[in-house]
Amino acid sequence: MSQKGKYTIGLGIEDPPHLQPGSRVEIKPRGFGYRGAWFSAIIIKRDTPIYSNHFVVKFTDLYLDKNTGARPLKKMSIVFIRPQPSPQPPRKFKIGDNADAYHMNGWWEGVIVVELQDDNYVFLFHSEYQWPKCLVFGVSQLRLHRTWFGGYWMPPELESELDVEEVQREEDPTKITMEMEELSEGALVEVANDEDGFNRAWFAAIIVKPVGNNRYMIQYETVQTEDDTGLGKEMDILQIRPCPPDIPVPDQFEMLDQVEALYKGGWWKGVIINVHSDDSKYQVYLATHEEMEFKHSDLRLHQDWVHGKWSKPSPVI
Repeated sequence: MSQKGKYTIGLGIEDPPHLQPGSRVEIKPRGFGYRGAWFSAIIIKRDTPIYSNHFVVKFTDLYLDKNTGARPLKKMSIVFIRPQPSPQPPRKFKIGDNADAYHMNGWWEGVIVVELQDDNYVFLFHSEYQWPKCLVFGVSQLRLHRTWFGGYWMPPELESELDVEEVQREEDPTKITMEMEELSEGALVEVANDEDGFNRAWFAAIIVKPVGNNRYMIQYETVQTEDDTGLGKEMDILQIRPCPPDIPVPDQFEMLDQVEALYKGGWWKGVIINVHSDDSKYQVYLATHEEMEFKHSDLRLHQDWVHGKWSKPSPVI
């Protein structure tokens, strides 16, 4: 390491600025379910031996250890690491634009396929592992897709983008996930069934108390122990959201409506794939890749809790 604290390779060749310890970067993990997306991370150090092309990094939104509340260090190849792009101001997209959509704590590569009203767009994911293949995103959840090649962005960043204050990039996602008053003791919330970022199901729960490090002790409302008391668990704030507002569906759901189905005490993501002739039951394809039948009363329209606001149900194409 040089006297300035910068890692070098070979004879005096320094790592580029974005690979220096403490630098914020984006990484494309190779794990199943993450392919096709870039996730925020921090460079900790170059892996040993010093000439290794791997770096020790710490993801800011992935791989949370539910027991310790910490995020373990990971070793990643330099070929999957790039600088964090400058924040982009809102822009007008066109059909066919290559773009990235912020989804499940990462930036997913895809293309704009339909332009809707109110600065909303239908986005087609490139990843074969993403389901559903199309979702609706607002302009604030999209950015122009760029490729990091040979130390440069293609297409190049514009001066107007470079002038956007860095504070936008460094905003702590836990500060905008929920308002603190909504997490007071006794508050009724919904919690995710897993901590891998996919949040396929949500369960009703009550906040018991904060335990520090943006984690809370919760008690499930619909998951019981053997003595019929609510199961307690420690959860990260990123797996907690307020209860969604009710959107009445007085008549019937329609084909391809994105819904949540009440199953095993939780609300599971799915899409309507068949409306039965009596209009009272529906065939639903769940995000778990199961196909099940549900009554009208056991379904609700899917809503996303993004940056402290509820978004409209996202239609599937």
